[in-house]
Amino acid sequence: MGDIEAVREVLGDTWWEEMLGQSDDLARTAEARCPGAVERLEALLRAWAIGFAAVRADVLSPHLGESRRGLGADEAAGFLAALDAQVLHVDSAGFVVPQAFRPKASGGRYALFSRNGSGLALNLEYLIQLAAAAELISVHNVAGADICFEQGEFDAVVETDGAPVLAMEAKARIHGSDGLLGLLASLLRLGMNRHASAKQNHRRKYTALLNITARGPVTLWLVAEGARWAFDVTAADSSLHLAPRPLPPASRVMTRQRPHS
Repeated sequence: MGDIEAVREVLGDTWWEEMLGQSDDLARTAEARCPGAVERLEALLRAWAIGFAAVRADVLSPHLGESRRGLGADEAAGFLAALDAQVLHVDSAGFVVPQAFRPKASGGRYALFSRNGSGLALNLEYLIQLAAAAELISVHNVAGADICFEQGEFDAVVETDGAPVLAMEAKARIHGSDGLLGLLASLLRLGMNRHASAKQNHRRKYTALLNITARGPVTLWLVAEGARWAFDVTAADSSLHLAPRPLPPASRVMTRQRPHS
């Protein structure tokens, strides 16, 4: 059974249709709030690529290879919004330093580029991971000090009073070999049978989520270009249960946070 069939069988046709509608809505919303976001971000990337090539002796050309996945309006608008809100800072060489949330212990600078032949390639997943973490602050009113970026197996974990309340995983795309849909399908399969076939990185995330929920229910927030999927996650008998939240057009996720005094 393929990923699409596995997800539809567990979550149902209604969730699937809502997901497709959400993708269209997020694209329209991105274009409305930030017209020309893709073109604006592409121009910035070309400028940062020149700076990256200047500081990297092993990069012979600032030519930025065309990504096979390209840029989407949703992810471009999200990243630009984070820049405009000064949640992220990007230097002239395309190195990003988060300004509002807690970086991982080993460092807090992320390169938007990597060497590709004599030129460069865009690290697209960093772009959407950083934008998604920033969206927790700007859209969902999560305190930046509660967001732990790149914690364990997840792109971000939100903690309140030291306890995890939300785990976020962001992928560049919904579909594809490393897409969001494949991860969701694996989590659902493993929830029904821990011995089911799954990629090793998916199995590690399942185990990590199982460990997190040992302290209580959490929200799982899965993000990609055109996707904001929220699930209430509980553990019982050493298995995870994912209960999807409705996917309204606004696509807001609510964390189980205690009010800040």
